[in-house]
Amino acid sequence: MTLHPQSVAFLTDLGEPTVPDADQVPAVRAQARAAALAATDRIGLDAVLDLDADGVPVRLYRPALGAPVALYVHGGGWVLHDLETHDAFCRHLAHRTGWALLAVDYRRAPEHPFPAPLDDVETAARWLRQHARAHRVDATFLPGIGDSSGANLVAGLSVRDASLLDMQVLLYPATDRAGDLDPALDTPALTAAQMAWFWRQYADGSDSAEVSPLRHDDLASTPPTVVVTAEHDVLRDQGEAYASALSAAGVPVSAWRALGVPHSFWRMPERFDLSRATVLAVGALMDARRTAHL
Repeated sequence: MTLHPQSVAFLTDLGEPTVPDADQVPAVRAQARAAALAATDRIGLDAVLDLDADGVPVRLYRPALGAPVALYVHGGGWVLHDLETHDAFCRHLAHRTGWALLAVDYRRAPEHPFPAPLDDVETAARWLRQHARAHRVDATFLPGIGDSSGANLVAGLSVRDASLLDMQVLLYPATDRAGDLDPALDTPALTAAQMAWFWRQYADGSDSAEVSPLRHDDLASTPPTVVVTAEHDVLRDQGEAYASALSAAGVPVSAWRALGVPHSFWRMPERFDLSRATVLAVGALMDARRTAHL
């Protein structure tokens, strides 16, 4: 397994990985948020609106009036990241695909462990179904898009209510709380020790299928799914196991392994050519599935 030169540069910039400490979480969140807010290269869209989805803060990215809309759930180990850390990427995703996005500012662990984050994602999805037209977007066909822990929440939502989403798009998803994490796939972007810590903050001891979608006993009810894994990622194998299990259950699945890249590559189009290509591929797959649905 060989790292792409862009991956080498990214991982070198990250430095040595460390396992988070609960006392450091507020400072780490604030640092990431400040860095995101300092960025000036944000794509302008038809509208970017901060809204209230029945008590859950959300942000609507609308590239054009009447655009189809997807639910977006950010990653960060259920602990880190927020609307601001993913703002530039959501603008890029909406601009390049033509899809509006409703990004969910769900409550985070460890202050709010499972099921609070998933509850917020469900609330936002139901709100979007009801209020899309009022905000000039089309939720007739509603995909859910998530990266990492956000992908876990999208998949968990499909376990909770398979009718809420018409499609899942999962970027390097966490799918199995009890699954093995291979330290041989560690990189500074994510290590097995870090991921184990994140799991403990979110759902320590829970064996619910909403936490571990790979263990759901009715995978056949899952909506059509796209799974993208990263070659150099401790979550790679459980993401691919989930895609295989869905396919075996008869669910339409498009899945591929992005070669040469680590965890987090998807949301960094400014650093990774493969991020930009994956965004276009995801947009095309959503367009095709929407056309078939309508």
